[in-house]
Parts: sequence; C-alpha cells; structure tokens
Amino acid sequence: MRILLFIVALGLISCGQNLTRKDDVVAQLGGKELLLADIKDQLPKPGILAEADSIALIQTIARNWAKNELLVQAAEFNLKADLRDFEDLVRQYRNDLLKHAYIERYVSENLDTNVSDEEVASYYVENQSNFELKESIVRAQYTAVPIEAQKMKQAKRWFKTLGQEGKYLDWIEVFATKQSAYTDSSWVPLDDFLNDIPLESSNPYSYLKRTPRFTCEDTVMVYFVSINDIRIENSYSPLQYVRENIRKMILNKRRMELIESIGENIIANAIEKGDLLIP
Repeated sequence: MRILLFIVALGLISCGQNLTRKDDVVAQLGGKELLLADIKDQLPKPGILAEADSIALIQTIARNWAKNELLVQAAEFNLKADLRDFEDLVRQYRNDLLKHAYIERYVSENLDTNVSDEEVASYYVENQSNFELKESIVRAQYTAVPIEAQKMKQAKRWFKTLGQEGKYLDWIEVFATKQSAYTDSSWVPLDDFLNDIPLESSNPYSYLKRTPRFTCEDTVMVYFVSINDIRIENSYSPLQYVRENIRKMILNKRRMELIESIGENIIANAIEKGDLLIP
C-alpha cells in the first residue's frame, strides 16, 4: 500500500495559517489522510524548533499514524475468523460502560444518604456478632508537663486524689505543654495509645484495667493519664467505635437495593408498555 508524506505542511506551521483547509495533508495512506489539523496539538509553537527538527517531528508523527493504521488493517485481514469475536467484545465492553455510567448517575441522584442514630443502633444490635474486636482498644486521655515544672509532687498527688481535681486542673492549665489529640469519648487502638506514653509494664492491659489514673514519665515529660474504658481483643466492639463502619454498611445495602430496583423497574415498565413479552 502506498504511503505519501507531505512535508510542505511545515510551511503552514511556520506561517501560523488557519488549519482548516482540506489540502493541509501531512500523510496519505490509501484512501485515508492525516491532516495538519489532526496533529496541531502535538506540534510546538512556531519558532521553537529549527526547520530540520520540525520536519523530523512531523515525519515521526506521520510514521506513527501510518504504523497504527497498517497494524489495524493487517489485524483485520489476518484475523478475519476472529473478527466477530472482537466485535462482540467491543460491543459488550461499550454496553457495560454505558450501563455502569447510567447506574452510577441514577444512584447518585436517588440514594438517600441520611442515616439516623436509631438505624445505626438497630443495625449494631441485630449484627453484633459481626463486630468482634480484632485488637484491644481504649478510651483514654493524657496531658504531659515538663518534668521540672513547679509543684510536680503535689500535682501528682492532686491528680490521684478524689476531691483534689480543682487544684490539679488549675495547675495543669498553667504547665501543660502536650496532650492527647482525641476526646474522652474516642476509642483508639491500645497499641497506638501505648506508643504515645512512656508506660513501662509487662502487662499493660492489666495495669490500665486496675489503674484508671496514673502518671508515667520519660527524661523530659511527666504524663498524667486517665483511662475511661478498655476493651480486650476478641470482645465486642463498642457502638461508638464502629459507628462510621455501620453507616457505610447501611448505605451500601441501600445502594445494592437501589441498583436491583433499577432493573426490576425497567422490566416492569417495558411489560406495561407492551414492549416486552415473556410467555
């Protein structure tokens, strides 16, 4: 098959002419043409490349175009027996893309994303066996103070003594320089919490369970730690810890039901209109 390259198109580039003329042909392969307008986005602005480099670039683009066209033609000629299978695959792929795009748009426009606390709690109760803890978790906080802070001994005593909380809070407000980023209602993995504090214990779970308020320290800071609750691995997750996961599960269930309803509604509508007959 004859291939013609028309490098005269280079003059049109350098002159910056409008690329809409039918005769602005860069290459011709049989009855197909590659127009200058087809490759303008691949070409640099006028004056950036030397003339020889511009010619070489256009030749490369034209040859790549011709190579692609010839490969497709060779494949069509040599794979005639398999061509229908390829066409079926392309058609199926197109149909799958169309269905997916339609379903995604329908879901985005019709999915109710409001999940009430009552729904979450009900789902948790009905499916509690699915929320077994895979790791120990803790609900706790700490506040750290430089080890050389004034009245450190008294502060440790205030912190651990019932009825002395006011003195401790007044003192910690002045000297605290670091504290946990989570609230007293937040559940966090026990290992993550232990990485934040310099606790030295061979059995940290047991220690935290029996010591809800304690201090520990490193060479720089003293940590005032409060433990509100702790759950060991293989027990059930508290609702607060899995609330967001449950919300996602509920939404996913709604999504699946909505997708199922699309197909059923389409079938019912086609039967009602008489477009679909099923004996």
